[in-house]
Amino acid sequence: MSSWTVPRQIPAGPAGFVGRDRELDRLDALAAPQPGGPAVVVLTGVGGVGKSALALHWAHAAAGRYPDGQLYAQLGAFDPAGPADPADVVAVALRALGLADDRIPARPAERTALFRTVTSGLRLLILLDDAVSAAQIRPLLPASAHAAVLVTARWRLGALALDGAGFLPVAPLPEDAATEMLRRRIGNARLRADREATRSLLRRCAGLPVALAVSAARLASRPRWPVRRMVDELNQDSVSVPGGMSLATVFELSYRDLDAPVAHCYRALGAHPGAECGVPVVAAMLEVTEPEAAALLDQLIEASLVDEAGADGDRFRLHDLVRRHARRAAGTGQEWNALLRRAAEWYRDGAAAAGRLLTPYRNRPARARSVAAVHDRHTALAWFDAERPNLVAAVLAAAGPFPLLAWQIADECWPMFHLRRHHADRQVVDRAAAECARRLGDPAGESEMIKRLAWSLYDTGRYDEAEPLFTRAMTLAADGGDHAGLGGAHAGLGTVALARGRHDEARAHSAAQHRIFTELGDVRSATLGLLRLGQVENEAGHPAEAVTYLRQTVTLLAGLGVDPYNEAVARAELGRALTGLGEHESAERELAHALSEMDRLGSARGRAQALHRRGELHARAGRQAEARADLTAAEEAYARLADTEAAQVRRLLDELAGRP
Repeated sequence: MSSWTVPRQIPAGPAGFVGRDRELDRLDALAAPQPGGPAVVVLTGVGGVGKSALALHWAHAAAGRYPDGQLYAQLGAFDPAGPADPADVVAVALRALGLADDRIPARPAERTALFRTVTSGLRLLILLDDAVSAAQIRPLLPASAHAAVLVTARWRLGALALDGAGFLPVAPLPEDAATEMLRRRIGNARLRADREATRSLLRRCAGLPVALAVSAARLASRPRWPVRRMVDELNQDSVSVPGGMSLATVFELSYRDLDAPVAHCYRALGAHPGAECGVPVVAAMLEVTEPEAAALLDQLIEASLVDEAGADGDRFRLHDLVRRHARRAAGTGQEWNALLRRAAEWYRDGAAAAGRLLTPYRNRPARARSVAAVHDRHTALAWFDAERPNLVAAVLAAAGPFPLLAWQIADECWPMFHLRRHHADRQVVDRAAAECARRLGDPAGESEMIKRLAWSLYDTGRYDEAEPLFTRAMTLAADGGDHAGLGGAHAGLGTVALARGRHDEARAHSAAQHRIFTELGDVRSATLGLLRLGQVENEAGHPAEAVTYLRQTVTLLAGLGVDPYNEAVARAELGRALTGLGEHESAERELAHALSEMDRLGSARGRAQALHRRGELHARAGRQAEARADLTAAEEAYARLADTEAAQVRRLLDELAGRP
């Protein structure tokens, strides 16, 4: 998991780019069209040598050659939370290329296959920055001889030679280019005034653009300083790395030169749990207004300590070497804890605000902060998509010093995982949150997170792992007197039993769910118990009994008016039961209502379920062509979502085709 973005437009490289003509010519040659696949170029070199700057500069200049799209992904080889999952990057790339969420498969292999289908023949330019391995890159290679893929990495990634990659080592800047870089920032006069000091500074920076940029920014902000003063300050530090310079010293000197509020902002970025962030969370960490935070970030950009990121330059990121220094500057004491706590609270409150729009029936407590940009379902989902890496990182970072806060963030993330799935991240978050609750002595909180983890495993067909977790959640709830938790555990165990064909057991658990929530006065949750009973009777071949439960469910949920998704699920199940009774006209009305509502809600799974049941109706009514169309669409959707119902629909299609 890592922080990354995939804008449609690759951002421009740094202004004043110099000294790379030979590498640019070589990159031009390596990126020429290749027969049979994309041109893949791997730029390698030590940290701070300018690989990303070189790739961005070339990509921005060459963008016109690739009119079908330009994609950029930060793969996070040195991200504190770990490198990006290529399956997640593929999903975001598919969205950037115009695919709706319901067309993006859940299984990584199927995502990669779809990505290659979508990109076949396209003239694309893709920049994969800060890669960790060839395995991370391969799923992101398009199926087009007209595309180019630039990869930056500190390692050679020689295994990509099997994919036809060319390799471009990026060396430190030669002295003349390094001198020119300084000249553009501080002018000729100061360089000429003490040529020996200039040469000494160049040696200390070892041709690394990140060191040169920070040193030049420091000198530019002090126009009366001679170059010698900068060298003297560097010489006071005895720590060095191969090449004879200390990047830590360069960063430390620039950091010491910052005004107190700007230095505080720098430390806040070091304490921020994720690798990339926006202005609002920085403002929350510093307890200032957003314009004030933006002004502080501008000063850090001017000092070359922070880079703009994101498609619109509205996100901010530190070079991983600078980030290490910022983390050290932030320390691990009272200030660090205060900054981290405020960041985690902002993510918790933002997730709460977005979640209330997506799942209003959860009745979550109002939080201190809101997210101004979140005002409807679309913006709420967009916020979760943008902040997911930071939300996961915030849970993990807060778990040690602030276990309750970590648990709360995980709790507020439920709508995101419910709607977007992201099972790998969900399982990381739920495991961490369950452990936080255990440490806090909160059996109800532990039970809740164990149930969520179990549901994620259930959704991916891992019933053998899900069932004992639901059982464990039930034990915790019973021991703690948590009746709502007990009802939720019955719901999970009933669903697993139903999936395994144990109808009597599923019926007993669903009845217990209905009884417990009825006693608690939770009408919605009790009604979902009726829905599960209706599903059990449908599966058991008792449509008349199913109709009784499902009509009650539809009436109660419609009356509540807070859960249109499950009301539509109930209508689809009711349509199935009515089909079983031969009441085709009534069944068709229910299924049409369910399908329309699922389309309105944007639920890919719900749409697949409604198409599945309507396909069954058409088959029963002898409408073979309509049945095949609906069932084929349902099977494709289930397969994209990695849902187990895909196999059921394939069997129905085989029966229609007369295949054994």
